[in-house]
Amino acid sequence: MSSFSCLSNKYSLFQGKSTIGCNNSTNFCGKFSSCAQVSDANGLIMSGCCREDYLYRSASNIIVYILIIPLIGIGSLGALGGGVVKRPFLEAVLNFNSGPSGNITACLMFGAQLVNQIIITFQKHPYHPQCPAVNYEVGMIYALAIPLSMQFGEELASYMPLLPVLTLQMMFFIVILPICLLYAKRQEVVEQELDEDYTDSHISMASAFKGSIQDEAQAALVYKQFLNESHQILPLIPVLIAFGSFAANEAVILSRSTLSQNSPYFQSNEQDQESNPKLSPCNVWNFYMMILLFAVNILITGTTLLVYRKKEEIKDTVRYKMKERYFTPTRRFFKIYGAGCATGFIAGFLGMAAGLTMFVTMVQFGLVAASAGATANYGYFIVCLQVFVSFIVSDSGMPIGDQFFFYGIGIVGVLVFTNLGYYYINKYKIGHILFYIDFAIVVLNIAGNIAWGIEQNDRWGFYSIVNISNTCSD
Repeated sequence: MSSFSCLSNKYSLFQGKSTIGCNNSTNFCGKFSSCAQVSDANGLIMSGCCREDYLYRSASNIIVYILIIPLIGIGSLGALGGGVVKRPFLEAVLNFNSGPSGNITACLMFGAQLVNQIIITFQKHPYHPQCPAVNYEVGMIYALAIPLSMQFGEELASYMPLLPVLTLQMMFFIVILPICLLYAKRQEVVEQELDEDYTDSHISMASAFKGSIQDEAQAALVYKQFLNESHQILPLIPVLIAFGSFAANEAVILSRSTLSQNSPYFQSNEQDQESNPKLSPCNVWNFYMMILLFAVNILITGTTLLVYRKKEEIKDTVRYKMKERYFTPTRRFFKIYGAGCATGFIAGFLGMAAGLTMFVTMVQFGLVAASAGATANYGYFIVCLQVFVSFIVSDSGMPIGDQFFFYGIGIVGVLVFTNLGYYYINKYKIGHILFYIDFAIVVLNIAGNIAWGIEQNDRWGFYSIVNISNTCSD
């Protein structure tokens, strides 16, 4: 449970330690909130901002939660999850501070993307009906890069004032808007061309491979094996590598206490401090764990690169899908890996737009929009898992019943709106519409950013958005 609790019956949701010492005569706590008495773990009474609970029955809560359902569902089509509603609705409209809004977002993301993964697993490629929509090799490379880079993004964001973070978010949004429109037009042309005259991307092995009869027979067997692998609904090896890498990274990440998280491996109970003390965010142990995190990533990524390079060399000998190479030459692998690093960093630093970054870059690497959207959702699930694990081990104080309510909202949004969207996209082959969806949601978040920034300045003053509250220099 949280170390602080509100003593009011109506205003029962504590808005964070930054609100301690509030004053009822100001607008410090904002709407749906009150400066009320709060109690810490030792029973000490003080003043702090308390908001109406997550599920308090008010018209504003009900209306916004209903609106979130289609937004989560539609956003999930373009690999945009809970982050799309955090700033414009949860913070700017409902006045949840970053802690409670992060709790809601983590539940929305996990519920929506868990069901979305089940749906996209059975989606077929629009122009290769025998193949899955997800490109698991590309998704695996992104999954290798995301955990480490996301940790860096979170670390940097925790040491920066709010104003520069908001400014960089706005700059990112402004840059990505014309890119969304440009890619939408390009993909529309590509889809029309593919629909009118599509030829399979691989050359027939029988016509391309020349050698002895025995060599041709052996090559045919190898070729057939690769073909069968590409038709698997859920290829085992790349999935195990992606989620195995995530598990190994997360095990090391959770060993660190930072300014934004406490390690669950160290005792947080004050009574047990002597036998197993709580790890300080400024302890040198965190630096050593960061070195270990680097080593784990180099080992897993290097081994994967060597294995798949060898595999693609064999593909070259039997002329299998010559245009689909992601590990050879090596620079192509590192371009995709670099895009994965950018995705993780943006997810950690900006707290949103990870799926959008993957979607745009995957199209640049040659995936058609429908396949890029499905693969981006697969990669985005890694981001959701990392956020969700951090939420589960944190001292959130969010009741289990409230958590399941928001899981349910995310699930309903995907089952209804995402599922329906996939149906029409595959039926009419209009994957390019995903870029227009992402464009509209980005515009919504720009408006939310502006509104929330104005609210923060009005409530806490300009100094609060330029002050660095977290530091290890003291």
